[in-house]
Amino acid sequence: MENHYTILEKLINFDTSSFKSNLESINYIESLFKQKNNFKIYKVFNSNKNKCSLLIKPYGDIKKGILFSGHIDTVPVEGQKWSTNPFRLVNKNKKLFGRGTVDMKGFLSIVISNMINQKLGQFPFCLSITHDEETGCDGIYNLSKYVLNRKLILPDKCIVGEPTKMKIVTANKGAEGIDTIVESRKNIGHSSNYNQKINTITLSAELIVFLQSLQKQIPKKNLLKCKPNNTAIHIGMTKGGTAHNIIPKKTSFTWETRHINEDLTYVKNKFFNFQRYLKKTYGRYSSDIQIKNKIVFSVPGLKEKNQTSIINFMKQFNIYGNHHVPFGTEAGIIQKLGLSTIIFGPGSIIQAHKPNEYIRIDQFEKFNLFLQNILNY
Repeated sequence: MENHYTILEKLINFDTSSFKSNLESINYIESLFKQKNNFKIYKVFNSNKNKCSLLIKPYGDIKKGILFSGHIDTVPVEGQKWSTNPFRLVNKNKKLFGRGTVDMKGFLSIVISNMINQKLGQFPFCLSITHDEETGCDGIYNLSKYVLNRKLILPDKCIVGEPTKMKIVTANKGAEGIDTIVESRKNIGHSSNYNQKINTITLSAELIVFLQSLQKQIPKKNLLKCKPNNTAIHIGMTKGGTAHNIIPKKTSFTWETRHINEDLTYVKNKFFNFQRYLKKTYGRYSSDIQIKNKIVFSVPGLKEKNQTSIINFMKQFNIYGNHHVPFGTEAGIIQKLGLSTIIFGPGSIIQAHKPNEYIRIDQFEKFNLFLQNILNY
């Protein structure tokens, strides 16, 4: 019989870094549920057919049950120094080490174990497992569209199992990433042109400095109970030029906001207005400069609304609270499907994405006990 330790060990063995296929891990999970013959399994592939999300529901009435939601993809290990093999589960010092142990294969292994071992008539569990959460939540977006198009019935409550140290999280920030591209429509030549008026790198630098200056201008309102507790702007990547002695034809940079409510609109309006100002200013020298913006990903935050059902449900197991977190999750997307949604899972986000990622065994077992209590509710 598969238990949560053996399932976690197997899941860790699969390298499900977001830039790789997840099909081997998905096929393994599917095989566990197929052995029981009492689950309906929905598979939703991405456009390239190399990644898949799962929705798993027991037969029967699941409306008053609960949906557990998690992602199978992980961040990569390249460039990190691990003291153990990141794709082998290591039990040491009351901790379980491996890529994804806390974010969030530990959570998934416990839910899977309890579902495949539950008895007839116990509280109905459903499970969604998605791809590409770490790169923009494509998997849950695809799965949500599938659910809506097929008019599938879901439970009225959802727990997104990101690591919260078994504390109820009722709100988190939204996130949006944007590529800003500055480009000249003509080749603008040799760097010896000392009188150059247009340089896409220096123009991009002006845009980046302005973006950073907006951080201090964002109205301090609608703040969450977490750190940082206000909207944050981050520039993550820049790329420009081809050689030191060629005036750069194209420069781009990728930036993001971790935003609260209407702050995203505020930042974008200010930034796009500044772009128009720069284009007008530099237009005196050249009309060939273009500034374009492409949204890379956009994920809504979880809001404190429609949560009475899941909050009251948790109270029956003596679990209370309404914490907030600054990191992004799939919870806001699921909330838009009408489910009463919170974030609640074992382990700490502090261990996520790091080398030597781990989940404490006491957290692992505490979450397993919580699920067994629900099954016997």
